[in-house]
Amino acid sequence: MRFKGLGLVVLAACGGGAADSAGGDPTPGGNVGFGGAQDIGEFRGILERGEIPGPNTLDANGFFNEHFNAPPDVTCGGPLCLTPGLSVGRDFLTGAHQATLQISVNTTVNPLEHPRLPMKLSVVVDHSGSMAEDNRLEKVKVGLHALIDQLSDEDRLSIISFDDTVTLDQPFTSTLDRERLHFVVDNLRPDGGTNIFDGLKAGLDQLGETVENEKQNRVILLSDGLATAGNTSQEAIIEMATGYVSKGIGLTTIGVGDSFDVELMRGLAERGAGNFYFVEDASAATEVFTEEVDVFMSPIALDLQITAATSTGWQMGGVVGTKQWRAGAASGDMTVPAVFFASRTSQTGEIGRRGGGSMIFINLDPSAAAAGTVADLKLSYRLPNTNEIITHTVTLDYDRPPTEAVEEPFLSYAEMAERFAMYNTFLGFRLATQMAAEGDYNCAMSVLSTTRSSAQSWNASHENDPDIAADLELADLFIANLRAHGADSEFALSSCPAAENPVSGEGEWNPDTGYNHPMACSSGRGNASWLLILGALLVIRRRRR
Repeated sequence: MRFKGLGLVVLAACGGGAADSAGGDPTPGGNVGFGGAQDIGEFRGILERGEIPGPNTLDANGFFNEHFNAPPDVTCGGPLCLTPGLSVGRDFLTGAHQATLQISVNTTVNPLEHPRLPMKLSVVVDHSGSMAEDNRLEKVKVGLHALIDQLSDEDRLSIISFDDTVTLDQPFTSTLDRERLHFVVDNLRPDGGTNIFDGLKAGLDQLGETVENEKQNRVILLSDGLATAGNTSQEAIIEMATGYVSKGIGLTTIGVGDSFDVELMRGLAERGAGNFYFVEDASAATEVFTEEVDVFMSPIALDLQITAATSTGWQMGGVVGTKQWRAGAASGDMTVPAVFFASRTSQTGEIGRRGGGSMIFINLDPSAAAAGTVADLKLSYRLPNTNEIITHTVTLDYDRPPTEAVEEPFLSYAEMAERFAMYNTFLGFRLATQMAAEGDYNCAMSVLSTTRSSAQSWNASHENDPDIAADLELADLFIANLRAHGADSEFALSSCPAAENPVSGEGEWNPDTGYNHPMACSSGRGNASWLLILGALLVIRRRRR
């Protein structure tokens, strides 16, 4: 399959046992999630409290999951399709020319027709004394009751609670006893310390030494704090959980309150093919728990691998949207243990914005490239309960001079417009959190104000996308909080050198050394560097639940 800058021509198809034809009508499907997303509930909650969020509260995968994107109808002959798209324009912050490679995956499978394996779910609940603060445990109970009601009769649920010690409140039973499960939830009371290691291990042990292949085996861990009892080592907890995950057990984590261990909860979710959520209120609890049942029913595919290699003259830079990408100057790849349906199926979520799907943006430098091929990409994966490997290859072409300036952004197709705005808005938010963490509220204010103005102008000329409108509301909260903390609204962006390079890769925030960018690019305003949004989450058609 070959995608050209000014059109779309299908030349090749899926292999490895899949249908050889790339023709045919697109099948109603949707977006997919790679797992490991840290949602922006904590980021949003901090802003709503009038505070300044730190860099570790803003994850690109989680931010992108708050946006529903509907690409054009395309089919590749297999259940998963890789679709690139190209945008060339100017970034929202500096006005520098921008070109970015986005890698996304869509499913041609209709989720309503996808077989749902019965779920064997173990919920591990922190009920330590701190869960009494801000009615945290009560918020969790709302979500747990929603979860119990959402389960099918074929599903099975166990509940483990922990403080200093661990209690098996409800083991798996031969039938789903909803009345008993609701009773157990109602009787959870806050008390004691936080023994995460033993609590999580007990929940994982409930699924047995050998997991049942005919069921979807998953653990959900909820906690509001740091480990204070038992084995408190973050590394030991993650290592212990990883051993169980390797057997086929999925792991989702949920943080409550404002003092939980972000790195631990995110690390566990990344390794367990799950997501990391934050429960800021009762409605968020309901959203999170119902999403877990809706989405993590059974994986669409396993052992997914994506590779990308640029042609001569194009170099890869910073990667945004995943921490799993292994990057080189001219190639990169990532492996995802399991891929699931994205839960959000339209622009207007029935409950909230979570669950739009995953996407990856790769910064490229085409300074020495000629018109023609930009990159070759390959997707491979295995269908559940089979050893069959299916592949899909794509070549991306751009038939204009790569360094040609464009006043109006070029988009491979109209549906990329939101991604262009979403990506640039994220870069502004991320840079603002980094500057604020370093105490530079003036530059953080200037970056946010400039980004917001560009996003608002873009949205006004592109049908007022509701997700971008929600981003503008978050920007307003952030700006108001910075102003309340003494930021100067008139501070000039030109006085902020770091703002000249808003593009960089995923990295970890270190309070001593700042934000570590593994593939940061030296793309200032003066060298006319490029981003390239290769954007294509292949949503075959918008679908409703």
